[in-house]
Formats: sequence, structure tokens, C-alpha cells
Amino acid sequence: METRKELKQAVEHRFLTGGLEVRKGETGAPEIFGYALKFGVSYDMGWFTEEIHRDALSGADMEDVRILFNHDVNQILGRTKSGTAKVGVDDVGMWYRAMLPESPVGETVRAAIERGDVDQSSWGFTLRYEDDSAGDEWQRKDGRDHRIIRNVRKVWDASPVTFPANPDTSVAKRSHDFHRSTPEPKQQDNQAISARLTGLLALNQ
Repeated sequence: METRKELKQAVEHRFLTGGLEVRKGETGAPEIFGYALKFGVSYDMGWFTEEIHRDALSGADMEDVRILFNHDVNQILGRTKSGTAKVGVDDVGMWYRAMLPESPVGETVRAAIERGDVDQSSWGFTLRYEDDSAGDEWQRKDGRDHRIIRNVRKVWDASPVTFPANPDTSVAKRSHDFHRSTPEPKQQDNQAISARLTGLLALNQ
């Protein structure tokens, strides 16, 4: 069974529909702007539902985020480290903007967004699993397992996407399987109490 340390290395992707647009940048050149995620919005992951806690990015590494088209490293639109892109967090969620390059991919993305052919964004991230602390929390909500992403370790990219990737059929299922295989603290406490009571009863017989 997979450990938290192994899950820490796994990059997950989520998507958001709407809010993607082309704007005129400070220099007059076109740039794209969109939200990659919104806080507190529940979405269906197939095996469970999920949401992003509004403090999930408070300690995240966002120093070097790439803006890619369809998460393709060969189709880069901007990068925060080079100053051609920016990412930020507000009350709504995490936004991103990128100055579109004067290249075929830049022109393709601009036209596709303006025409409405591309209207979804996605982001890649890893969670923080350190010192037995979890980057996520599991609850029961409306009769289903519900995952709250609480502690993101690193944001890798934000991408306009043609076909979104929810649910993530690999990492998300592995995280769910790990949760299902781990006894809840209350169950462990109840087991310990039951064992102690059994021992006391045996002594009094």
C-alpha cells in the first residue's frame, strides 16, 4: 500500500470551467487571465467529492509556476520566474495571467479563448505530507467520502485546457485508496478502549 511519502511526490491536476479571457496587458500586448481554482467549491471526483480549503495555498511554493497550454511543457505561454506570468491568491481562489508569446502557440491560444473554444483552466500541484501531517482531510458528506485539500506543497503549473482532467483517474484514486486503508483515529481509540475493558472484565471474573 502506498505511503504518505510516496503520495507527496505525486502531481495532481484539477480543472475549473469559465472565467478565462484575453485582456490587453500593460504594454498593450494581449495576455490571458483566468482562475485555476476556486475555494470552497465542491466537485465530483468519481470515487468521492472534493473541495479546496481557502488556506490551502498559504504555505505553497509558487515561486516558479509555468503557464502551459494543455499542461504540455512544449507549449509554454509564460513563467513566473522569467516575469512573463504572474499567479496570485485572493478571496475567490488562485488566479493566473500570462503575456502571450509572439509564436504560433500564443496566437492559437489567443484565438481559441476569444472564440470560446477554450474556456477551462487546470492546475498541477503536490500536497504536503510531512511529519505524519496530511495535506488533505477526509470527512463524510451527503453519504459519500469528501476530501478537503488543506495544505499544498507546490504549485507546478496553471494551464488553459481543451479537455479537462477531472477526475484525475490515477493520483486521486490512490489518495482515496490510502484513506480507505487507514483506520480513523476514533476507530483506533474505540478499539483500545474495548481491549482495556475486556482485560478488566477478565481480571474480575
